[in-house]
Amino acid sequence: MEGIEKLRWAKALIEEETGGKQRLLAGWDGMPAVQIADGCMVGLYFVLLKSQKTGLYDCRVKGYIRTCGGYNPSAWLKELTEECARIAALVAQLEAADIHGDEEAVAAFCEELKREKEPDGNGEGGG
Repeated sequence: MEGIEKLRWAKALIEEETGGKQRLLAGWDGMPAVQIADGCMVGLYFVLLKSQKTGLYDCRVKGYIRTCGGYNPSAWLKELTEECARIAALVAQLEAADIHGDEEAVAAFCEELKREKEPDGNGEGGG
């Protein structure tokens, strides 16, 4: 897989591994951004950055905790731990895929994302 195929694969994998709670959509700047459902405690960060050396867009993926501090019962902590583990595995899988693409592939992928509609049909994209 190269370029746009890897980007499509990453999009499908994110949706599959998060049960559709996190989706890759066109962000406010037209580039891919992860839309995260309100109930998610751990988020996925996905960005395409243009490399000064190669001219290709390289994918950077990170996970982050979206909850605030405080005292919580063990059941909540267990749920947070499991969600962290799932997102950590997803980040590792996406990092290992070494996703990158040229300007043409990234532009085509971003256009695909822009054409997709959000569930409410407003087509604004997430991020």
